[in-house]
Amino acid sequence: MDGIALKGKLVFGILVLALLGCTSPFWAQTTYGDDFSIASYSNNSGTGNFLGPWTETSDGNNPATGGRIRVNANQLRFRNLRNNRTITRNLDLSPYQSVTLSLDYNRTGGNESLAVQLFDGTTYSTVAVLDGTGSVSYALNQNQISATAGIRIRSNSGDWDNNTETIFVDNILFTAQLPDQPPVLTGSGDQIYCPGGSVPVVESISITDPDDTIGNAVYIQISSGYVNGEDVLTLTGSHPNITPSWNPTEGELTLMGPASYVAFEAAVLATVFSSSSGNPSGTKQFSITVGEPNFLPETQHYYEFVPDPGISWTDARDAAATRTYLGLQGYLVTLTSQEEADFAGQQASGFGWIGATDELVEGEWRWATGPEAGTLFWTGLANGTEITYANWNGGEPNNVGSNGEDYAHIAAASVIRGGAPIGAWNDLPNGGGGGAYASQGYVVEYGGMPGDPVLNISLTTSITVDSEPPTWVTTAGALDQNYQCNGDVPTLTSCSSLNTTFFNQQQFSWGFGLQNSTAAVVTNWEVRITNANYQLDPLQLTNQAAFNYSEVDNGNGTFDLILTGTGPIPGFGGIPGGNIQWSGVNFGFTPTSDGISVFCGATPFSPPVATDNCGNVTVVQVSDVVTNDNGPNDYVRVVGYEAVDDVGNTSSIFTRTITVRDTTAPTASNLAGATVFCASDIPAPDILVVNDEADNCSPAPTVSFVGDISDGGANPEIITRTYAVSDAAGNSIQVTQTFTVNAFEITQQPINFSATAGGSATFMVGASNADTYQWQLSTNGGVSFINLSDTAAYSGTQSPTLSLNAPISSAMQGYQYRVLVSNSNAACPAILSNSAALSVGAATVITNRRITFRVQQ
Repeated sequence: MDGIALKGKLVFGILVLALLGCTSPFWAQTTYGDDFSIASYSNNSGTGNFLGPWTETSDGNNPATGGRIRVNANQLRFRNLRNNRTITRNLDLSPYQSVTLSLDYNRTGGNESLAVQLFDGTTYSTVAVLDGTGSVSYALNQNQISATAGIRIRSNSGDWDNNTETIFVDNILFTAQLPDQPPVLTGSGDQIYCPGGSVPVVESISITDPDDTIGNAVYIQISSGYVNGEDVLTLTGSHPNITPSWNPTEGELTLMGPASYVAFEAAVLATVFSSSSGNPSGTKQFSITVGEPNFLPETQHYYEFVPDPGISWTDARDAAATRTYLGLQGYLVTLTSQEEADFAGQQASGFGWIGATDELVEGEWRWATGPEAGTLFWTGLANGTEITYANWNGGEPNNVGSNGEDYAHIAAASVIRGGAPIGAWNDLPNGGGGGAYASQGYVVEYGGMPGDPVLNISLTTSITVDSEPPTWVTTAGALDQNYQCNGDVPTLTSCSSLNTTFFNQQQFSWGFGLQNSTAAVVTNWEVRITNANYQLDPLQLTNQAAFNYSEVDNGNGTFDLILTGTGPIPGFGGIPGGNIQWSGVNFGFTPTSDGISVFCGATPFSPPVATDNCGNVTVVQVSDVVTNDNGPNDYVRVVGYEAVDDVGNTSSIFTRTITVRDTTAPTASNLAGATVFCASDIPAPDILVVNDEADNCSPAPTVSFVGDISDGGANPEIITRTYAVSDAAGNSIQVTQTFTVNAFEITQQPINFSATAGGSATFMVGASNADTYQWQLSTNGGVSFINLSDTAAYSGTQSPTLSLNAPISSAMQGYQYRVLVSNSNAACPAILSNSAALSVGAATVITNRRITFRVQQ
């Protein structure tokens, strides 16, 4: 057995605006009257006209001068009535909802009386007796309100004394009420709510009414998504004839008049929604309706809680069935969805009966009222089966007690249990329970019944808590930058404000700490560990949120590790969250680096600019990824930014691409050429001879030997030696050194020489690029040679011409001579000429007698 919960007005997601004329509907009024101000039976002194004049029966029918019934002294006079004399007048009352008859009468003589009769469609029946002096006020029944309605006045007593029995009747008035045509509400509203601000509940509204220009009140309700204690509706501005009243339980703002519809329109336009929550969410709908019952846009029905403490379920059912709202038939509420149940339970002004029962078959819970009458929605007790929708409290239904519990009731908030929502249901006996389980009343629902009119008295608008992410003002690619060298990329400067409290790169742990030694906030900071022989895995860091990690591959097995702070370091504070440790990592080797350096100052890169529909937006750096190609001066660095608004909506990632691409080759000078006399005189390649190499990025570009290439010439031969000068990015140039090989060679070989005994002889050699000669002699037919030197017998032994000085002996017959040719500036081996033979002949004496004597020496 559980308590009481009754649905009132719904407050969160949907705002209901209700325009109320009064606690009951407005009525348009028409009057049909005759004040007998002139002596005529056709007088019409009201706003409407009778169907015809007064008609007498059994009298002269002359309103002025004749008959016992006449107009006299501005009144209808009756005197000395006999023979069933009557007077009748007809009127059409068919359009009206209710009609009241009033009149005045005065008996000036006698003791007779008159009967006032009304036609009920079949006969005239007496509704008042005029006896003495007084007034009549009579409410016509429905049979008397017709197109053939009529009033008849006749005698209600015996014969009247002649000229003494007199009754005057005056101011006959039918006051006919037409139900007021309900106002028609139209408008719009679908806006974004920015937390911390306020937003109008409508963008436009029009309230039109064919009958009236003034209303008594307007109700505005948050009917979906309401959060009590956070959400508020407020009337802003000055509205002299309207008084606002906020109901936090129902989430409803009442704008109380009376005021013109124009004034109410202005007030609704000036009503704003706000939330004290720093992070509201979802969609909130607002309902604007004419009348007190609350409007739920999901069902298009109206709901009201009727307080009636102690009422039984059956009496509540019957009472609800007698209620109507602007022509809509009422019934005990049926709750067929969670939103409807929340509306009836969480935002109600009280708790009470709903239209569910299992009185026909125990355990078969059905809706007994409304359009859903007879629908089975639950079978069994608390552990039973939900057929359609149910909203039982924890442990319910339980059918406790000797007489059981067969009727459903919204539980009071104080007895909600088992995780059930506010507004959950209990089963109770017909009379309800005691204490928190006592009935406080019942909930009536209007709508969905056969014959219900179509009403346009509600306007539904909505707001959506800002879910729109910020957008980028800076265009994509606008912040991309290109640099030749890593050193060209702007960075923070060396920081004296931050001290490294420790730096640990031992084999099984890694960490560092920073301390701000000044009172000033260090907004931007960065830590760099250069030339580390290891890399970090930031996911293993206990506070990786304190910085963004990136690294640069130096291309030589080392890395520059960069930790860029994600937040400021307060004065005399440390990095957020304290020291960052990396534990349990086994490098498997001894980690080393050039140490840690700390940088801070103004950010070297301006972040992209973002905008948000709600105004405030924060741009944060979320990533910094370096992709290395060919070393520290050849990489692509992509920095990611994200924009976040006050609600936490995040933008797409904006990327700044920093391309460091060293495309400039190193510089170096070609080497001075050299002339040599043979290939062996060319020095071995030596990269140190290139001594003016330089590079735009690398302080020491690499010099390497490429090769020697000959032009294939005979003499001279040109050999070009090439060195390459390369930087870390792979850019290179070639420098050359030219060697000219001017080889020394014999251009003219020595030739045999014939000499006569006692004479002299000469051997010659022709050579180019040579400056050193050494003649040799073989006396054994060329088997072996010995070097000659200048003597009395020989001269020119170290010159191109060898002279055999006279006298040549015949013993020298067959000697062979050759020469070694070289250059004193070369390390090249000497060239050996061909050998030439010496022939020695006998001397011949010629006489004048023509006799030749041979002389042998």
